[in-house]
Amino acid sequence: MKLSSFLPLLGVTALNLFFLPVAITAQTSSDAGGGATSGGATGASGSGGSIGMIVGENYVLKPSDVISVEVYQETDLDKQARIEGDGTVTLPLVGKVKVANMTVAESQSLITDLYNRDYLVDPQISVLVVSFSPKFVRVLGNVGAPGNVQIPPDKDLTLIDAITQSRGVTRLGDDKNMTITRLKENGQTQSFEINFKKIKTGEAKDYILQEGDTIYIPERIF
Repeated sequence: MKLSSFLPLLGVTALNLFFLPVAITAQTSSDAGGGATSGGATGASGSGGSIGMIVGENYVLKPSDVISVEVYQETDLDKQARIEGDGTVTLPLVGKVKVANMTVAESQSLITDLYNRDYLVDPQISVLVVSFSPKFVRVLGNVGAPGNVQIPPDKDLTLIDAITQSRGVTRLGDDKNMTITRLKENGQTQSFEINFKKIKTGEAKDYILQEGDTIYIPERIF
């Protein structure tokens, strides 16, 4: 057979050999990417499969918070529970444990001691916050978006933060005569006026808000 008759075949073969490593590389990259994604998901979930919120150990637990308690190498003791109105959660073996008004670190230490006392030897306990009991203030009157503003679970909400999240005071709003109304523990209300303009300019200290506060921005008098 003449050499010229082999050239088309050689061309196809060479072309296949050129693309084959590319295809293999692409497949390998795809597999590696899939593995990385899977590994990332596993890393996020942790050994117990729960995903906790990022808060400091000094976050104080409250009723309606949901926590996840994980016991290392004792998965049958892992528990996710909402803190009840009386401040307790019910855990396997140890029963009811009062954790409300304790920090995450304090609750973890308490639960570790309870398991270590009668049931486990040197247990490794982790406490994660899965969801928080939402707390709000109300911003009413002459702001861009009146309504509720949620207090962050792990830090204070200031007046500047609340007004900013409400899209600021409108041009008709009187930022020199804001009113904050607060419900006290005895059920009575307390109202006081705030000069927000001085806070914005640094002439006065920003104000830390509390759950249930109502901020009212009146209309400017021309």
